[in-house]
Amino acid sequence: MRVRAWVVRWVPPGAVAAVWVYEGLVAKLLGARPDERAIVAAVPVLGAAAGVVLVLIGLAEIGLGLWVLTGWAPRTAAAVQTALLAAFNGGGLLFGGGQIAEPLNLVLHNVVLLVLAWLVAARRPA
Repeated sequence: MRVRAWVVRWVPPGAVAAVWVYEGLVAKLLGARPDERAIVAAVPVLGAAAGVVLVLIGLAEIGLGLWVLTGWAPRTAAAVQTALLAAFNGGGLLFGGGQIAEPLNLVLHNVVLLVLAWLVAARRPA
């Protein structure tokens, strides 16, 4: 495979996957972002289970990153990413808004991620 073809094939999905793996592994499982725990803990129904929920979210995010890399069911993967980010952003803004330093920045970054995710999905066969 030529270098340009390799770059076109792997860099966009690699970028999307890297964001998900970072968010899951570094931010949540390794605890590099304490604000993530505070946001999850702010959801009233979670209470003491917030730590477990954070780990489950982190594992799901890592799995989503790996899913993107496989190229399997790309439109479904993009739809799942959209649903999760809408839920995460909505929940975070609703319950943990005080923990989010720059809410508009959060939303903007996630919109950009979703645009790239949908472009990746559109370039791969269903």
